[in-house]
Amino acid sequence: MADHFVSLTRGEQGFKYNDFTTGTSTTAGDTIELRVTDTTMTVKDVIVALEAFERFFENQQQTTTAGFLFLNM
Repeated sequence: MADHFVSLTRGEQGFKYNDFTTGTSTTAGDTIELRVTDTTMTVKDVIVALEAFERFFENQQQTTTAGFLFLNM
């Protein structure tokens, strides 16, 4: 099964369809990219994972320990 990628350039909020780049190979050019293996994943699985990522990035202690160097929250 293929991996599918969805990417978003910094500053885009994703309200328009053309804010996103999609495909089956990495874009390697946009600022943020999500890879999903399309084997047994459901939409709910992806939403749960995105919510978990949101909690991760809201926690400065986790992001700093992981080596992310953000300018501001």
